[in-house]
Amino acid sequence: MTRLQNVETGVVTDALSRLGLSGWMDAVLPLGAANRIVARATTVKFAPRTGMPGQAGNIYTAIRGAAAGTVLVVDSGCSDTWLLGENVAHGAYFQGLAGIISDSLVRDVAQLREMDFPVFARGISVRPPMLEMIGIDVPVECGGAQVRPGDYIVADADGVVVVPQAQIERVMVEIADLEQLEKDQELALADQAPLEVINELLRRKKTRKGSQAVKA
Repeated sequence: MTRLQNVETGVVTDALSRLGLSGWMDAVLPLGAANRIVARATTVKFAPRTGMPGQAGNIYTAIRGAAAGTVLVVDSGCSDTWLLGENVAHGAYFQGLAGIISDSLVRDVAQLREMDFPVFARGISVRPPMLEMIGIDVPVECGGAQVRPGDYIVADADGVVVVPQAQIERVMVEIADLEQLEKDQELALADQAPLEVINELLRRKKTRKGSQAVKA
């Protein structure tokens, strides 16, 4: 986990792209200044309300069962209603979670923005939800990204990226290479290097490490 602490989501996305993997969430963004999360995922899944017996509980059930330091990833089916607000965020904060990421909308945004606790969502609404929780720590889809319990979540001001736990070593190899190429590109731009040099760096950034052609 420490290897991801200072990695930007853009670099993680580039690493996933090199490997032919998809892990970015669409339009799920931070609500306030607290906008950095690097943590393992704990998941909760919601679906349209049926009123049938045997519900899995509610979002507080998921929060109370989550390990401190994990991030709660909420699959609402990209609902256009709020699913959480200030009280849920405080419940997660006092449970010691690293943050909440939801593909729903949220309410109580003024209070959420004042908290030193990262909450990511697709937007803001007072339209009430007609959803019920149907699963905890199950595979979910959040903002178009597949998330399984234990996957690595990297979130910042640009958005949210998911690294499957089974792929973490492969992704870290690409991240290390990409971070060095980013430094090389910055130096080349500062030195006003020829376009051929810039274009070669851009080519290498798109090429998986180990398959990069060695130029004569």
